[in-house]
Amino acid sequence: MAFLVACSNDDDNGEQGPDPIIGTWVLVDVSAPLDSQFCSEEVSTMTFNSNNTGTATFYLTSSECNATTAPGTWANNGNSAYTITVPVLGSLQGTANFTSNNSRFAFTTAVFGLPGTLTFEKQ
Repeated sequence: MAFLVACSNDDDNGEQGPDPIIGTWVLVDVSAPLDSQFCSEEVSTMTFNSNNTGTATFYLTSSECNATTAPGTWANNGNSAYTITVPVLGSLQGTANFTSNNSRFAFTTAVFGLPGTLTFEKQ
């Protein structure tokens, strides 16, 4: 009986596509206890640019559900770990879990000192 085993490095040719976080995302779900911080009647968004900058527009209960837009930065730290810095929320470190087609991701982090998950869909 013979076994054929092939090992090849050409599966990983060093080329990678753009980071899956690049684009504009709509906040579609917020887990408790963070849900009390966001106004569910309004559409909060985040845009991540390829040059590691971006903008966020959030509707927070602390701002009486008025839009707060701010520039920010982001970094892919590897292994699904990201740092997102937006003046409205501060510097958030967490894990981004993308769907197989990269149309949705859940970002698990702590916002305002509260642990939770923010779920976004690509706009």
